[in-house]
This record gives sequence, C-alpha cells and structure tokens, in this order.
Amino acid sequence: MVSGKYSALSGAIAREQSMANITANLANVNTAGYRKTSVSFESLLKGTQQTAEAKGINYSRIKGNFSDFTPGPMTQTGNPLDMAINSDGFFKLQGPEGTLYTRRGDFSLDEKGNLQTSNGLPVLNEANAPINIPDTITNQISVNSLGEISVMARDGGQSVIGRVGVVTINDTSKLKREADTTFSLQEGGQETVMVEPMLTIGSLETSNVNMTEQMTLMISSLRTFETYHKVLKSYSDLGQKQDELGSLA
Repeated sequence: MVSGKYSALSGAIAREQSMANITANLANVNTAGYRKTSVSFESLLKGTQQTAEAKGINYSRIKGNFSDFTPGPMTQTGNPLDMAINSDGFFKLQGPEGTLYTRRGDFSLDEKGNLQTSNGLPVLNEANAPINIPDTITNQISVNSLGEISVMARDGGQSVIGRVGVVTINDTSKLKREADTTFSLQEGGQETVMVEPMLTIGSLETSNVNMTEQMTLMISSLRTFETYHKVLKSYSDLGQKQDELGSLA
C-alpha cells in the first residue's frame, strides 16, 4: 500500500509542477517575444532502473522543461525602433554576465544615444559592440530590413551608422532561459550571423503562447491532480482503518 501512496504522491507533485509552468505561460501571453515553455513526463515502470532507483515504486515525474521557439504572430506598432525577425534568429544583447539572445525587439534610445531593450540591456551589432546613435532624435532614424540603421544629416542625406546583430543558433536546446525573454548560450551551442535577417520594422513579434491551448492544459492537469489527491485520501482512510483494526485485539 505504501508503494501506491508514493506513486500517487509523485504524480500529484509532477502535475503541480506542470500547472506552475502553465501559469507562467499565461502570465506572459501579452509579453512581446516571449517563448512558451513545455514539460514532458516520464514514469519508472520496469527494468533495472525501476527496481534500483525507484525501489519498486512506479514513480511519475517531470522528465524535462523546454522552450518552444515556434514564431509568434506579429503586431504593427509604427515605432521606427521596433523590430521583428521574419525567420529563425535572435537579437544579441549585452547582459550582466555575457551575451544574451532574445526575439523581443521593442528597442529604444537612452539619454546617451545607446540602443537598448526595454530593460536597459545594450543591443549589440554584428561585431558584438553596443550600438550608439549620437546627436539625433527618433524621427531622424530609419532601419531597413537588413537591420542597417541610418540617420539623416542636416543636408538631407542619410548615412548608415550601424547594423543590428541578428544570429541563428545551431541547436536551440543549448539556449538556457534567463530573465525576462532572454537566453544564454550553453556549451556546445554555436551562433551564425545572418547576412539577410529580413526584419519587419515598426512591428513586434508577440508571445507564442496560445491562451486556449494553455487553459485546456491547465484544466486537464488540474483534473489529474485532483484524481491523485483523491487516491492519496483513500490511502489515508485505509491507513486509519488498519490502525483501528490493529487496536481491537
């Protein structure tokens, strides 16, 4: 009976973790560039792993948590510094501890003319250097689909002063989720600069979270959790009955 109790408990814990994951996705349904996370389950049912590691108990647990990099829909903003990537790829940022990657392109300028994210992280160019746009105002800036940033001179001419760095990652499973919508690249991952990234300027890629899908998953997980909870209560009731029977002698 103890084996069944722990099996039900492991299942309940796994479903609780799944609901926490779904809650995080729903909380970011309106976050630009957010990539939803998903979980996969596994059970130890038979073989040497089940007998050696699980000690005969049929555990159910979370096998892994991974990010879904399926592109999200785009929304037009009209802001000349908002950018969306029309293919696979990531913008490069300078994080506190190294290079970060994101699909979120709602950029702006700080008081010194540095291009930055909404959280104040510097946006990098192809050479991994911050992008600075001096002595100008937003309506004098234009960005083309290749990420080239141009400013208008006083004589009406335009000059390219930088290019936003956009890269592809050879294995997105090597991307580790960091704060907000950023990722760091783990060992074994490699970036490649995109020569023609095909950006849509004045638009943002929104979250790839499907609210209907996530709500369906939450209801399913909640019902499964409640089932495990009922099983645990049944085991508890059986234990009380056993104690009562044992005290009759």
